[in-house]
Amino acid sequence: MASTPFSDDSWLPSLTLPQLLLATYTALTVLALVYAASTSSAAFGVYNSQWDGSGDLRNVVADAGANVTVGTNVSQYPTSDADGTVAVVLSPEQSYSPSERARIAEFVRSGGTLVVAEDYRPRGNDLLAAVGADARFDGRPVYDNRNYYRNSSLPEATPAGDYPETTGVDTIVLNYGTTVRAGNATPLVNTSEYAYLDTNGNANLDGAEQLASRPVVTSELVGDGRVIAVSDPSLFVNAMLERGDNRRFVRNIVADHDTALLDYSHASSIPPVAAAVLAVQRSDALLLFCGVVLVGTLLAYDRRLDESLRDRLREYSGHEVDSHLSRDGVEKYLRARHPDWEAAQVERVTEAIIKQRPERQRND
Repeated sequence: MASTPFSDDSWLPSLTLPQLLLATYTALTVLALVYAASTSSAAFGVYNSQWDGSGDLRNVVADAGANVTVGTNVSQYPTSDADGTVAVVLSPEQSYSPSERARIAEFVRSGGTLVVAEDYRPRGNDLLAAVGADARFDGRPVYDNRNYYRNSSLPEATPAGDYPETTGVDTIVLNYGTTVRAGNATPLVNTSEYAYLDTNGNANLDGAEQLASRPVVTSELVGDGRVIAVSDPSLFVNAMLERGDNRRFVRNIVADHDTALLDYSHASSIPPVAAAVLAVQRSDALLLFCGVVLVGTLLAYDRRLDESLRDRLREYSGHEVDSHLSRDGVEKYLRARHPDWEAAQVERVTEAIIKQRPERQRND
């Protein structure tokens, strides 16, 4: 049995059922590829909407009234008038180069706020040292057998005093985090006195391990800016934002800033499509180039539609319409030739015939 073509008797091409199915499959495949290239599954990834991603972090920042910038290069750190910017670094996967550390240090000294969230990787401490902060991450997991969310590896911590960052916060919940050796920094949030650092890695309190209240968030002034150390980057991920008052705490950190720079310059979690969009947004030259390409494509497509319409006119009419007929004459001819056409279709085809006459005369 032959396939039946689908057509609305317009300038659009007819499609058989197999062609329609193939076109639908192709469109779905392209959409799936675009989606895959614009999302990420990396932990802490700002384009990861799963539980371990930080896709919701952008919403929290926006709710706090700050403009969100996803940073892919340290050059995006402002080094003058930085007091309106807060930068957030979540457990970087690669080390910052000496020149990059100098750029971030200048950002802090110029009045910027730097939030470094780290637990076990050494690069968080390297960055703290580079910008002149005194706080350091301990690196050993912290447990609390009495004050926890679901188990002792998710300890609850409470504000150490009345600070802007802890306004409206009763409890924050860590997820296999560590603690901060504060030094001269000010503790903002502490564990309970029943918490301990698991030195031997057996998740039990034994040996020389001691119960004590320890800082998990600190703040300190460096130059004209400020450095906040958070001992668990997972506090910023989608699932953990819903635990305790974590969402309110993160919102407080970025509040009162005009811009929040989410620094992913040393993370491999930026998908290709998102990276391309960010690159275009940062470059006026690329933005202009893309605009020119888009306009050129639309013009070329419009011309192809015009050619397609002419081909369809010839197919419908079977022969050329008398070039001496007036508009009314063309309409009468088409109604007689195609009595099944609706008035709108007759008018559309008539307009196309009249339009093509000057071009044909020039060609002649």
